[in-house]
Amino acid sequence: MTDASPTTNRRMHLIFDLQRGRLVAREFLRELSAQSWLLQVTGASRRHDLDPMHRETVMVETMRKAQIALVLITPAASTSRNVVEEIRYAKHANLRLAGVLLAGSTAHTQLPDGLHRSTVVGWDWGALKKAVL
Repeated sequence: MTDASPTTNRRMHLIFDLQRGRLVAREFLRELSAQSWLLQVTGASRRHDLDPMHRETVMVETMRKAQIALVLITPAASTSRNVVEEIRYAKHANLRLAGVLLAGSTAHTQLPDGLHRSTVVGWDWGALKKAVL
């Protein structure tokens, strides 16, 4: 993994709770696009009608297009099966993981397995920019 220079886009994969976090993810992406950062979202959580073995292969290959995986942490994200699976897939794809607290999450919100508190920031654009760029 190479660091992005100021003239290149950082590639990011977005992980969020498919059951309860779609609206939060949509709002986050809308506001992120207004930031005009050199950041390209190369993939995001989505449903796959594949058996578990193929799902992992497809997701890991998709994630390998990115340099970082950003996890949108909502109060229920730690219990979301797809969030926990996708964090595991991101590790298989050798992505750096970061998280952002959204939708009422606090520093005391339980994090999904595989995500460390030291890589999580609040929804503060300055702190988030440092975490992902």
